[in-house]
Amino acid sequence: MSQQTCRFNKNHNCTLLHVYYSGTIRVLGSTQCCSRWYFTFNKGECLNPGAIDGAMYRDNAGNVHIHNHAHIEGYCSGIPKGDVVVQVRLGRCVGTSYGLCNALTGSLGVTSRIFIGEVLPSDP
Repeated sequence: MSQQTCRFNKNHNCTLLHVYYSGTIRVLGSTQCCSRWYFTFNKGECLNPGAIDGAMYRDNAGNVHIHNHAHIEGYCSGIPKGDVVVQVRLGRCVGTSYGLCNALTGSLGVTSRIFIGEVLPSDP
């Protein structure tokens, strides 16, 4: 699975969304590669204060499956109230020339979770 999706009804314009992904991520490959897991909100990345992401890099490690638990968390402001599609997506690492690894989000029958909460700016 390359992405996971949740819908959230945001009640106020002035609040932030607090999100995290907690679950298994996996990369496979024997060449240099880098995979990046990142949140999007209505198909766009967070601009304020910035991207909510994590990455895993591989360098000629042989054809070994690496499954790790990941926790990717952050806050995003500037998202208008209403229905918000929140996704954890998988893509190439920003600012590198490495190709995308053979990667998965969620595996091994382990439950993965996306948490979404609406908080006041003074709460984080």
